[in-house]
Amino acid sequence: MGTLIIVNGNDEFLKERAALDEAAIALTTGLRHFRLPRERDHYLDIIEVSPMSGDDRVTTIVWGANDVPPIAEIGTTIVVAASGKTLTHDKAKRVVDVRKPKTYDDGIDYIRWILKEGERLNIDLRRVASALFVNCGTDLRKICSEIGKLRILADSSDAADPSVARRVMCFSAELTPRHVIDAICDGHPAKAIAFYDKLQERDCETGWVLAYMHRHVLQQLRIELSFASGMSVEQTAASLDLQPTFFRNAIVPRLGLWAISSLRESFDILCRLDLLHKRGMDVSRWGLEPEIIRLSEEAKHNVASHGS
Repeated sequence: MGTLIIVNGNDEFLKERAALDEAAIALTTGLRHFRLPRERDHYLDIIEVSPMSGDDRVTTIVWGANDVPPIAEIGTTIVVAASGKTLTHDKAKRVVDVRKPKTYDDGIDYIRWILKEGERLNIDLRRVASALFVNCGTDLRKICSEIGKLRILADSSDAADPSVARRVMCFSAELTPRHVIDAICDGHPAKAIAFYDKLQERDCETGWVLAYMHRHVLQQLRIELSFASGMSVEQTAASLDLQPTFFRNAIVPRLGLWAISSLRESFDILCRLDLLHKRGMDVSRWGLEPEIIRLSEEAKHNVASHGS
C-alpha cells in the first residue's frame, strides 16, 4: 500500500487547500483527481494498473469520500472527506483536520484567521482585517481572493492601506439593510454598524434602513404578543401570511431576543425617527445608529443567556 493521507474538516475551501498543500509536499511528478462517487469505478480501474506504471511519485487526490476507498500500492493518495464526514484509517500516515473560525464575539476569530493568513503571505493586514470580514463575511474562499488582490498591490514594508483595499475589494453580494438586520439578530453591534456605514457610503440610505428595521421590529412584536396570548405556531404564521415551514425555520429561532417592552420602545423610536427623517432632519447618527447598537447589545445578551 502506498502513502495515505486523510483530510477532514468543516469547510470545503480549507479542505481543498490542505489537500493541495499535501500534494505539493509530496513532490509529485504527476497529479490525478477523482471525485466520488461519480468517478469511483474509474478510480478503481486506475489503481489496479498503477503498480505496472512503476512511477511511485504520482499523487492522487480523491475528493468527497464517504469512506476510505482502496489505495494504490505505490505513490501518495490523499483522501478528502465528504461534507459532514470524518474519516480515519489505521494505515494513514497523517490525518489533517482543518476547522473554520468561530463566528462569536463579532467575528474576532475570523479576524485572527485573516491576520494569520496575512502573516503566511507576508502581508500586514492589521488595518484592513475588520473590513475584509465585514465585506466577505464567513466565505473564506472570497476572503483569500481579496487578500490575493491586496498582496499584489501592497508595499511589503507597510501595512495594507484601507484606501487601497476599498478600491479593489468587491462585495460578494449586493448589500442591503437585511445585512444590518441579520447582524443585529446575531448580536454583533460592530458588524451591524459596519454594514450600516457601508450602506451610507453610497448615499443617504437612512430611509431604506429605517423601513427594514421598522418592519422587523413590528413583526417581532406581533409574534411575541401572539405567542403570549396562546396562539400556536401555525395560527401565528397564518396571521402574518407566512408559510408555516418558513416561519418555524427562519423566524422562530430569532424569537426571545428582545423583551416585549423593548420592542414597543423600539417601535416608538423608529416611528419618531421616520417622521423626522421625512421632515428632512438627519437622524442617521444621533437616532438610528444608537438604536441599532441598543438592539444588537440586547440580542447579544439574550443569545449568550440562551447559550448558557
